[in-house]
Amino acid sequence: MTFEGRGISVTLGRHTILSDVDFTARAGDVTAIVGPNGSGKTTLLRALCAEVPYTGRVQVNGRDLTAHGGADLASIRAVLPQSVTLAFPFTVAEVVHLGQAARSARPSADLPRRALAAVGLAGYGARLYQELSGGEQQRVQLARVMLQVWEPLTDGAPRWLLLDEPVASLDIGHQLMVMRLARDYAMRGGGVVSVMHDLNLTAMFANHVVLMRHGRVTAAGPVSEIFNDATLSAAYGPALRVNSAPPDGNFFVLPHSAA
Repeated sequence: MTFEGRGISVTLGRHTILSDVDFTARAGDVTAIVGPNGSGKTTLLRALCAEVPYTGRVQVNGRDLTAHGGADLASIRAVLPQSVTLAFPFTVAEVVHLGQAARSARPSADLPRRALAAVGLAGYGARLYQELSGGEQQRVQLARVMLQVWEPLTDGAPRWLLLDEPVASLDIGHQLMVMRLARDYAMRGGGVVSVMHDLNLTAMFANHVVLMRHGRVTAAGPVSEIFNDATLSAAYGPALRVNSAPPDGNFFVLPHSAA
């Protein structure tokens, strides 16, 4: 099953942000949306979530997005935005429980604790959210989102994690932890769509890449097809060189010139 958009266009004010974008993510894959700043990555993710007005069609598991009620949609896809601001002094446990409130299944007292442990925050439940570092707050929000769609499959249909720059404010250890969680979710049958800036992490963890520039998709496919010098250099501007290193042959990307 897929999460897909066809002919997606978004105009905000006088500015066209997305122009006739086709997008497909498959259950079982980590699909990364990459591209330079201002290319429309976050807007595409928001359109797929119906958080901005768009023209075109979005389907989740073969059903039009507009056919899903709010509660139904919340039970099959969870969205992690770039940042979340809370105006009141919630505890970490209270924030994570918000994800459980969106679940259609009967609440479990154990799942919030397990979600916090999964993101490396075991024992943080009683702490105030506002007292945490930015990276810790980001992981609390990830725990909330994971809890919302905890099981990757429900009645044989995949659930979806939609993540907007989930590793942006994290150190390398926690970046790897988050991406491993995403890959594990996909390997267990769910689908993951993630806006990414780090091309090396993308190469390590993504199955499918959607490359954007100026509000359009310039290339889409497996990492092995998209990650080449010409394609990435054309999208990002500076000359980039794609290499692979032994023993596992993972790709890595370095600027070809500092000029």
